[in-house]
Amino acid sequence: MTHDAEPWEDAGPARTWIPPLAANLALGIPALVPLYSVHWLLTEWFGTDCARFDEVSAPDCDYHTLDHGPVMIGLAVVSGLLMTAFVILANRGLTGRRSAGVCLRTVPLVLLPFAVLWALA
Repeated sequence: MTHDAEPWEDAGPARTWIPPLAANLALGIPALVPLYSVHWLLTEWFGTDCARFDEVSAPDCDYHTLDHGPVMIGLAVVSGLLMTAFVILANRGLTGRRSAGVCLRTVPLVLLPFAVLWALA
Protein backbone atom coordinates (compact mmCIF):
# COMPACT_ATOMS: atom_id res chain seq x y z
CA MET A 1 0.00 0.00 0.00
CA THR A 2 1.54 3.26 -1.15
CA HIS A 3 0.63 6.49 0.53
CA ASP A 4 2.64 9.54 -0.57
CA ALA A 5 0.66 12.33 1.08
CA GLU A 6 1.28 13.53 4.60
CA PRO A 7 -1.43 12.73 7.19
CA TRP A 8 -2.40 16.38 7.73
CA GLU A 9 -2.95 16.93 4.00
CA ASP A 10 -5.68 14.30 3.74
CA ALA A 11 -7.68 15.72 6.63
CA GLY A 12 -8.53 19.04 4.99
CA PRO A 13 -7.31 22.62 5.06
CA ALA A 14 -7.78 23.11 8.81
CA ARG A 15 -5.08 20.54 9.56
CA THR A 16 -2.49 22.35 7.43
CA TRP A 17 -2.37 25.15 10.02
CA ILE A 18 -1.49 22.93 12.99
CA PRO A 19 2.26 22.24 12.38
CA PRO A 20 3.27 25.85 11.57
CA LEU A 21 1.10 27.16 14.40
CA ALA A 22 2.64 24.77 16.93
CA ALA A 23 6.19 25.37 15.66
CA ASN A 24 5.93 29.16 15.86
CA LEU A 25 4.34 29.06 19.31
CA ALA A 26 7.12 26.73 20.48
CA LEU A 27 9.76 29.06 19.03
CA GLY A 28 8.21 31.84 21.09
CA ILE A 29 9.57 30.30 24.29
CA PRO A 30 13.29 30.71 23.47
CA ALA A 31 12.45 34.02 21.77
CA LEU A 32 11.77 35.38 25.25
CA VAL A 33 15.53 35.92 25.69
CA PRO A 34 16.10 38.44 22.86
CA LEU A 35 12.70 40.05 23.36
CA TYR A 36 13.32 40.59 27.07
CA SER A 37 16.84 41.89 26.34
CA VAL A 38 15.48 44.51 23.95
CA HIS A 39 12.69 45.39 26.39
CA TRP A 40 15.22 45.85 29.20
CA LEU A 41 17.45 48.01 27.03
CA LEU A 42 14.55 50.23 26.02
CA THR A 43 13.08 50.64 29.48
CA GLU A 44 16.08 50.53 31.83
CA TRP A 45 19.30 51.28 30.04
CA PHE A 46 18.38 54.05 27.60
CA GLY A 47 16.64 55.97 30.35
CA THR A 48 19.73 56.11 32.56
CA ASP A 49 22.18 58.92 31.90
CA CYS A 50 24.74 58.96 34.68
CA ALA A 51 27.75 59.98 32.60
CA ARG A 52 27.03 63.73 32.79
CA PHE A 53 26.28 63.77 36.51
CA ASP A 54 28.44 63.34 39.53
CA GLU A 55 27.29 61.54 42.68
CA VAL A 56 26.31 64.75 44.44
CA SER A 57 23.90 65.98 41.74
CA ALA A 58 22.51 62.53 40.88
CA PRO A 59 22.59 60.33 44.00
CA ASP A 60 19.95 57.96 42.60
CA CYS A 61 21.97 57.10 39.48
CA ASP A 62 22.16 53.32 39.08
CA TYR A 63 25.64 52.42 37.90
CA HIS A 64 24.82 48.70 37.88
CA THR A 65 22.31 49.34 35.13
CA LEU A 66 24.99 51.11 33.11
CA ASP A 67 27.40 48.22 33.66
CA HIS A 68 24.91 45.63 32.42
CA GLY A 69 24.07 47.55 29.24
CA PRO A 70 26.84 46.20 26.97
CA VAL A 71 26.17 42.63 28.12
CA MET A 72 22.46 42.98 27.35
CA ILE A 73 23.23 44.48 23.93
CA GLY A 74 25.43 41.48 23.13
CA LEU A 75 22.79 39.09 24.39
CA ALA A 76 20.08 40.81 22.35
CA VAL A 77 22.15 40.74 19.15
CA VAL A 78 23.40 37.15 19.41
CA SER A 79 20.14 35.60 20.61
CA GLY A 80 18.12 37.74 18.18
CA LEU A 81 20.17 36.54 15.21
CA LEU A 82 19.90 32.92 16.38
CA MET A 83 16.13 33.16 16.85
CA THR A 84 15.70 34.79 13.45
CA ALA A 85 17.66 31.94 11.87
CA PHE A 86 15.59 29.33 13.76
CA VAL A 87 12.29 30.92 12.70
CA ILE A 88 13.39 31.09 9.07
CA LEU A 89 14.68 27.50 9.05
CA ALA A 90 11.64 26.09 10.83
CA ASN A 91 9.13 27.83 8.59
CA ARG A 92 11.09 27.02 5.46
CA GLY A 93 11.15 23.36 6.46
CA LEU A 94 7.41 23.37 7.15
CA THR A 95 6.49 24.75 3.74
CA GLY A 96 7.15 21.37 2.10
CA ARG A 97 3.83 20.71 0.36
CA ARG A 98 1.74 23.42 1.93
CA SER A 99 1.45 27.02 0.89
CA ALA A 100 4.15 29.38 2.12
CA GLY A 101 1.38 31.82 3.06
CA VAL A 102 0.17 29.46 5.81
CA CYS A 103 3.60 29.49 7.44
CA LEU A 104 4.09 33.22 6.96
CA ARG A 105 0.74 34.02 8.58
CA THR A 106 1.70 32.10 11.72
CA VAL A 107 5.14 33.75 12.21
CA PRO A 108 3.76 36.58 14.42
CA LEU A 109 2.77 33.91 16.94
CA VAL A 110 6.45 33.84 17.96
CA LEU A 111 5.73 37.08 19.83
CA LEU A 112 2.70 35.69 21.69
CA PRO A 113 4.49 34.17 24.75
CA PHE A 114 6.33 37.45 25.39
CA ALA A 115 3.13 39.46 24.95
CA VAL A 116 1.30 37.23 27.42
CA LEU A 117 4.07 37.49 30.03
CA TRP A 118 4.32 41.26 29.51
CA ALA A 119 0.56 41.63 29.99
CA LEU A 120 0.68 39.57 33.18
CA ALA A 121 3.56 41.55 34.67
